[in-house]
Amino acid sequence: MLDKVEIVADGFSSLCSFYTDIVEEPLIASHFLVYSGPTVLLLMDGKEVYRGSQFIDLEELEYNINRLLTLSEQ
Repeated sequence: MLDKVEIVADGFSSLCSFYTDIVEEPLIASHFLVYSGPTVLLLMDGKEVYRGSQFIDLEELEYNINRLLTLSEQ
């Protein structure tokens, strides 16, 4: 799943993305209330605006990224 999410994220040059392993970084997981993987979070201005867990719909993810980038341009 990570490879597929990376392909979607790489399509947006203004998007900053990163991967972390919640087992190796439990403080990050607890801060964002992530209890299972895979989980994708979209943050805008430090606030969570989208969350997808386990069965991530890549089309929905891409739609939400487009929507958020459009909103940030306004």
